[in-house]
Amino acid sequence: MTDLTKPGRVLSVVLFIAGLGAAARAADEPTRSVFITAGSFEPPAGDEKALAAKVNDADKARKELEKKLKAEFGKKREAWPPEKEDELYSLEEAMAVANVSYAYRKFDAKKIPDAIKDLTRASEGKGMQAGKKKHIVLASSAADADVLVEVLARRNETNGGALAATDCWVLISVGPGGKTDKARFAKIPASYRAKTGFGLYAYKIAGPTAERPAFVFEGYNGNHTAFGCHGAAANAASSVVDKFIEDNYATLGPK
Repeated sequence: MTDLTKPGRVLSVVLFIAGLGAAARAADEPTRSVFITAGSFEPPAGDEKALAAKVNDADKARKELEKKLKAEFGKKREAWPPEKEDELYSLEEAMAVANVSYAYRKFDAKKIPDAIKDLTRASEGKGMQAGKKKHIVLASSAADADVLVEVLARRNETNGGALAATDCWVLISVGPGGKTDKARFAKIPASYRAKTGFGLYAYKIAGPTAERPAFVFEGYNGNHTAFGCHGAAANAASSVVDKFIEDNYATLGPK
């Protein structure tokens, strides 16, 4: 008979029980199947100067509020009152929307396959920039998926004269897959936002429309470094999908 009075054996039993608990929690995580593919995207129309002015106005408003909040509550954003952090997030989101309208007037569709690979790897939790995705299980086709993720465009910029991209973005849509009733998906409020946490930059660009009955999000690497630039942007985008599933699991329908 095992003597559980010995410290080493007690510790082993405790760790074993803790491991079982962690495994049970992991098994209980709500998951949905996701298929990632290329989507159609029409470059935004509009006067270039007017669109650029909207970006500048949005950036100015964001910077002014950020400066004010840091002066009032300190530099650590995670310590701010939630409503104040949300206020700044709203202006960051507004800036992202303005940026999309301006920056994607031209984009290279040939980069979409690479973006799909990056997003797929990030959804699997692979890559140095990728965090674990608790709610995504990849599907083999759109028909077999609960959620359809379409990569619409990808872009990048260099910052400070760097030769490699230091700022990267990927634009995606999140809609119903073949296994999800479209009427159920339509019950998700168009105002839904998927905030993914501090240090992870992803913003909602648009809610569902008649032309595109899906949510549009943009992931951004946010660290101004060439190291893993596109992978980090893909991680932000896949984290939005992960959060979307977590928040809307019940509405998407029975498993």
